Amino acid sequence: MASLSIERERQAREELGVTSFSRGVKGFLFVFFVAVVGGGTAWHLADELVDTTAWPRALDPTRLLPGWEELRVVASEDGWPAAFKAANDRIAVNIADYEVDLEDRSPVIEALVPTVNALVTAELRGSTESVYPGRQGWWFYRPDIDYVTGPGFLTARARSGDDRAWDPVPALDELRRELAARGIELIVAPVPAKPTIYPERFSSRLEHVSAAIQNPSYQRFLERLGQAGIRHVDLGPVLMRSRDSPVPLFLATDTHWSPTGVAVAAGALAASVRNLDVAWQRPAWEYARSPVEVSGLGDTVGMLDVAIGRETVTVHTVSTPEGRAWSPDADAEILLLGDSFANIYSLPTLGWGGGAGLAPQLSAELGRPVDTLTINDNGSYATRAALAAAIRRGRDRLADKKVVVYQFACRELAFGDWRIGFRYGS
Repeated sequence: MASLSIERERQAREELGVTSFSRGVKGFLFVFFVAVVGGGTAWHLADELVDTTAWPRALDPTRLLPGWEELRVVASEDGWPAAFKAANDRIAVNIADYEVDLEDRSPVIEALVPTVNALVTAELRGSTESVYPGRQGWWFYRPDIDYVTGPGFLTARARSGDDRAWDPVPALDELRRELAARGIELIVAPVPAKPTIYPERFSSRLEHVSAAIQNPSYQRFLERLGQAGIRHVDLGPVLMRSRDSPVPLFLATDTHWSPTGVAVAAGALAASVRNLDVAWQRPAWEYARSPVEVSGLGDTVGMLDVAIGRETVTVHTVSTPEGRAWSPDADAEILLLGDSFANIYSLPTLGWGGGAGLAPQLSAELGRPVDTLTINDNGSYATRAALAAAIRRGRDRLADKKVVVYQFACRELAFGDWRIGFRYGS
């Protein structure tokens, strides 16, 4: 038996070979490993110590150890065994928090991440966790690519066991029914992802695509909206008809549409509103639009933390007939629920100026004031939840409204939270 074991070992050595290192190579690898692991930590600590404002934080032992007063209270109520368990749990949490803080504040990461991202995307043409490089200086948000290239969101999410509500139609139908009970019309407006309209900017194999590229479930989703009586605007074909305009409909370095894309979408939504049989209480008036050049750093390149360069566009700021800058009107008969696609060019903190986003352009197209409830992220859930919460607290955002336009990014259909159970009654 022993001889058989030796024979098998000899055979394995012959077939696989034996890797050996000289003493010098072993020493080099050891020193290199210690330098990388220890050097990064030392660099971080040195950075904190040089910055005198960080000294109390860097040297404070309570960053990792639980507070004595907290342990004494737990011990007095539940005994010292429970206090020791609480101490152990708190230390684990504090260590995890410290690791996150170390990552967020580390000068090593701050120095290396931009370089690594630039190497991966620009040189190797690979993707990061959030960004794909495209062609001709275009960049794409990874969830947008996943939405377009992934499986049908209606079937895939039904099979996945996703604990979030995954079907958008019941949520949208609930909103329609709640609004209809108050005599309010609903218009649903999913905004196509950038690769839906410009797939050739991502892959040369899609140079001659003439129709919007959507998720496999999208058409079925539209059919179900129609069956449920949910009025909607399919912006894909609308944008495709204008995609060859001199100014692209999407920003090259950002996930969002360009001012031209906003204008095209606002025109389509205004046409849908005009088709409604609405008894408006307020007269229409004429807004003014003025061109303004703005420059910004796109959010996709911002995720890379790479200095790729700013993008310059011309927005059209909207003003009232009295010459005042456009602003949401709480008494307006139209309410826009939206996400960052509505906020871009309206919310200055996004870096592209203000007074020129979807709501101002919709006002200008219709000649009517517009009220807004817009939240940058989680368009499938956040604005519906905020609207219901405001009404529940006594602030009726639907008072005197005739039309609600609900805008959200198409990727929310595949990744959003479509839970139901909201009430919008006054």
